[in-house]
Amino acid sequence: MDAGIFAVTGEIGPPRGADHNIVIERTKVIADYCDAINITDNVRGIPTMSSTACARLVLDAGGEPIMQLTTRDRNRISIESELYGVYALGIRNVLFVTGDRTIMGPHSDAKMVFDIDSIQALHLTSHLMRGTDFAGEELEGTPQFFMGSTFNPYADSIETEVLRAEKKRDAGAQFFQTQAIFDITKLESFMDLASDLELKILAGIIPLRGPRNARFMNKNVPGIEIPEEYIKRLEAAGKGLKDDAERNALREEGILIASEIIKSIRKIKGVSGLHLMGIGREESIPELIKRAGLSSRAKVE
Repeated sequence: MDAGIFAVTGEIGPPRGADHNIVIERTKVIADYCDAINITDNVRGIPTMSSTACARLVLDAGGEPIMQLTTRDRNRISIESELYGVYALGIRNVLFVTGDRTIMGPHSDAKMVFDIDSIQALHLTSHLMRGTDFAGEELEGTPQFFMGSTFNPYADSIETEVLRAEKKRDAGAQFFQTQAIFDITKLESFMDLASDLELKILAGIIPLRGPRNARFMNKNVPGIEIPEEYIKRLEAAGKGLKDDAERNALREEGILIASEIIKSIRKIKGVSGLHLMGIGREESIPELIKRAGLSSRAKVE
């Protein structure tokens, strides 16, 4: 991104269990097509394999990991400890998120920590990278990370979201990933307001599985707004079909919609790349990259 090359990152979801082979297999599907691979951290409060462990598995399988770290589940002591450990394991990219509230997941009564938020975690990490901890003690080995964060182009107040992105940048964020983009006008508005901030932004893309999947995300996934137009296209694509024929038609339409969104996003000035999320269908990521002509990198306009 610093060189003006249009970057492409992918995302794999950690398993809800201890099978490390799942991480390795998913990594191998997309590693040759992506500049880096994002590992989520207990999204929507659903317990999954540690993002630290998964990031190391991605590294071993030939990928470049971006490890998500959610502050919802950790206090500042735990975050410092985690950062020392991940650096020792060879992980250099960390993306900080505050995290969804656990009421959305299967453990709605779980106690949330929220000792610090993602902006404060970025400040903390920037401080550690100068060689001392918050108590002023010199570190036995100074970590150096490429730090990222997120923003929500669908926020009620775009102006407030731009201000938060600026605070994150000033706290140390060197790149940003967005939630999945379906209405590009919101991203365009954000980019216009943030044009002077020179943010490195990876626009999120999810190929939809079908109309039920789309309506579920609209209802249950914060930061996502899927226009009714796309839901109707998916309904029309699967109409009158059953089983494999229906699944194939819906998959094709979902990838077609995602390809159209990618084409529009690449016209937006200042977007530095894409973040592709297969949501359990990692094989869709290489296909999207090929269809969008991203297997050979293009200069950012």
